[in-house]
Amino acid sequence: MKASIRNTIIICLLSTGLHSCQKAEYINSFSEFVDVYFDADKTALRDNGAGVFIGLRYNGYPSEWDASNKKIRVVPGEGKFEFYDTRDGKVVAEKVIDVKPGTKETFTLFQPTMDAPVAFIDPKEQDAETPAPAGHIKVKLANYAQDLIPFERLDLKVSISYYDADWNEVVKEIGAIKDVKNSVDKAEYHILPDGLPNPLPEIPCSYVFEFVDSDTGQPLLNHGGTNYSNMAFSPSGIDPLPVKNIFTLYMISRETWGEAPPFIKKGDTFYEIATNILFAD
Repeated sequence: MKASIRNTIIICLLSTGLHSCQKAEYINSFSEFVDVYFDADKTALRDNGAGVFIGLRYNGYPSEWDASNKKIRVVPGEGKFEFYDTRDGKVVAEKVIDVKPGTKETFTLFQPTMDAPVAFIDPKEQDAETPAPAGHIKVKLANYAQDLIPFERLDLKVSISYYDADWNEVVKEIGAIKDVKNSVDKAEYHILPDGLPNPLPEIPCSYVFEFVDSDTGQPLLNHGGTNYSNMAFSPSGIDPLPVKNIFTLYMISRETWGEAPPFIKKGDTFYEIATNILFAD
């Protein structure tokens, strides 16, 4: 009798345990994930010529987020996303997001130079802007290359460069941007003629900047002693192709491969002023 009772108890315990395991297994197997995208392409920690130095922690743990594919897969609900400098582990930006099922969240980070803070910006910032008038471009520009430009106030001479039907280079001045600001937040839109020839050449046209001291009218000189200029941007090379012809640009200092007359020498190192596109619509 005792053996029978004991066996009955054992069978009940096993059944209860099996049922519990099956129930727990069912709950754990049901997981709904949501893709969240963090675009860090416009951060100096991501784009600096030396390596990718930005990483992501999700709720305090290192994640599988890769700055090149931008995607991290997480469970719905509130989560803390911390971006850090992989060289020292220091947090450079963080954001708490209530992730909703069935959504595809996208966030954009901006850091023009290594010394600048990392900030979240709205990738749709230009959506409400009216298009540039026909035959014109609308440009907002910020100067983060102040270490190479020794002017208290900066003007830009803007030209368009292209090759004609005989493959001769044509550089035509189209206007100027006065008193360039030192941050995107302070910059304002300027409307300039687009300068495009008719018909359009086979090789895409590009806009060229020259740098002028607002107070003296003197140009910024390169290592060769002539006016420094840079190939700023080519709208036809942007994907998707801008429709409203509105551009937010920012300029940074970039170390070059070595000595050459068109570059700018600072100390024993040679640099160029690179123009990056933050937004194009």
